[in-house]
Amino acid sequence: MNRREIENLVVKALFKEISDEEQHRLDEWLGASESNRALFERLHSENYLKGAIGDHNRRLREERWQRLKKETVQTKERSLRSLLPRVAAVLILPLLAGAVMWYMSNAGNPGSQLAQREIKVGGSKAVVTLSTGERVSLFGDTTLCVNDGLATLVNTKDTLNFMKNNDIVVADNSFNVIQIPRGGEYIVRLEDGTTVYLNSESELRVPVHFGKGERVVWFTGEAYFSVKHEDNRKFIVRTDKADIAVLGTEFGVRVYTEEKELLTTLVKGSVEVKSDNDVYRIVPGEQAKVDHEGKIVVREVNVDEFVAWKSGRIVFVNARLEDIMNELQRWYDFNVFYSTPELKDIRFTMDIMKYKEVSEIFELMEKIKRVSFSVNGNTVILK
Repeated sequence: MNRREIENLVVKALFKEISDEEQHRLDEWLGASESNRALFERLHSENYLKGAIGDHNRRLREERWQRLKKETVQTKERSLRSLLPRVAAVLILPLLAGAVMWYMSNAGNPGSQLAQREIKVGGSKAVVTLSTGERVSLFGDTTLCVNDGLATLVNTKDTLNFMKNNDIVVADNSFNVIQIPRGGEYIVRLEDGTTVYLNSESELRVPVHFGKGERVVWFTGEAYFSVKHEDNRKFIVRTDKADIAVLGTEFGVRVYTEEKELLTTLVKGSVEVKSDNDVYRIVPGEQAKVDHEGKIVVREVNVDEFVAWKSGRIVFVNARLEDIMNELQRWYDFNVFYSTPELKDIRFTMDIMKYKEVSEIFELMEKIKRVSFSVNGNTVILK
């Protein structure tokens, strides 16, 4: 696509006036590179909208921003097209076009764009691969309905709903896959009523439709499952280290590929954790840890420490700085450089809001321990 086509699609998406065919073309452009997606998200951000007001008079700028924020950011249910007759068409549209023009003019020098990247707070975003192979990009303000002939998916705000359809018969190997990138999170509501809260860098594979037998999903990453109770059908989460089987309950799962263990933390009900070599049933307040050999160890824990992320908090208890930075990297999507290896072993205990700017977290950590943070583009340097 040329610059004019991209500009037109981005603006239509912002004002919710994009057709299905145009949305498909936009999704292809978004999936072509991370820089495309970063630009799109920036144009839809609160900070960018605030900058679009562009008034030199601070008092007037704030008054007009509060009015715009009330109608867009704070009241997301209302369509942005209500702004067209007034503020948006006059102020935001030209700036959107200008930003796209800037991007296109710098497309030949991607290194300069990456150097200019800012560290941003994560948000609602996901990529869904349908059983047909079609890929759909979702964001927190996306409203759409997809019917691929086998299943109907409805996305509203930050929640993807799989609709139940008893009239469709599909092959056993038909799946939909939900992937959450770095800096992302999303809520998925399955056709049986089970709700899954997905954290950054996670992947959930679900059948197009659950059969009459066990409800089975495949997972990697970090998630919180609130499973709809059914007396006759177990719900099973399959991972590369163990299976987690329940009838109806709430629990957290952490099983990142680069980490050596699977953690299952039970909040309500009971679950059975089964590896190739071991099996345990745990109760609320317990956590089952499965190592790379399939050995299971059960211990009592403060469950809030492990599932607080679902409620917008990140909790660290006597955690190593390297582990903390790895966690923050997933949410804020940045790179890390340690000036000395010893810094990695400094320990912190913190309970922070995950929607804070990362600079605020660094300032807090500098006050607690003898460590300093400096930011160069998208790289955080620790000294």
